[in-house]
Amino acid sequence: MENLKKMIKNILFILVVILFFKTFISYQLAKTEYKTYDYTVHANDTLWNIASEICTYNEDVYIRKVITDIKQINNMKESIIYEGQTIMLPIYN
Repeated sequence: MENLKKMIKNILFILVVILFFKTFISYQLAKTEYKTYDYTVHANDTLWNIASEICTYNEDVYIRKVITDIKQINNMKESIIYEGQTIMLPIYN
């Protein structure tokens, strides 16, 4: 009976360790590194028109992906930007 309890504890410990590493590795893999450049927002700029300009130069990316990347890089929850604000824009190779 005592051996069974030890075995269950060991199995639970191993499962916790596996879950920890799985979560950590998933987080690290999801975190994409970007080369960026600073951009100062102009009057009437939106993330959509900024992203569409980026897509004009690189046809391999899509506007919605660029917007998502911009928001992630700048830790933005909303898509609101302001004139004079400096944001980082991704560089796609």
